[in-house]
Amino acid sequence: MFGSKNKKSKWKLEYEDTVYKIYDWNKNLAAYFFPNYNLRETTENEDEFIENLNQSHQTVRGGNILFPMIKLNLLDKREGIGLDYTIAALEQNLQRTKVWRAWLLQNGRKFAITGNAVFTSREDREMLSIALVLELNITLGEKETLVALTPLLDELHESALL
Repeated sequence: MFGSKNKKSKWKLEYEDTVYKIYDWNKNLAAYFFPNYNLRETTENEDEFIENLNQSHQTVRGGNILFPMIKLNLLDKREGIGLDYTIAALEQNLQRTKVWRAWLLQNGRKFAITGNAVFTSREDREMLSIALVLELNITLGEKETLVALTPLLDELHESALL
């Protein structure tokens, strides 16, 4: 549906410290994936447990994927900003947020998205990120996880959300 297995993915995935970072074809950070490691099942050190799951390419049930959603461009300005600019920025961000909501309503079931939440980015207070809760089986490992997430990434890209 989204291309053959022989076709090289335009996305790149790197595993780092329990999290998968997803990059686009221009090497820009596009998303973070946080697998559901189900840590309640372990009595060993959490870091060792997670590392073992990833190294042995275990299958987990879902996780959270975090995407940039909107850039406010309103906070932390040294000088005041005009009311017209403020209204335009808020309206533009409201429209983009509505596009995300419509996309989720239309595609949530298709991609096993069972929830969502919006957060302020740690790196940029002006950025709001959206976390999608995925409930599908995902095999851990850079290549395997990328295969599972590529249809979602491609669809979001085609919808101009990434």
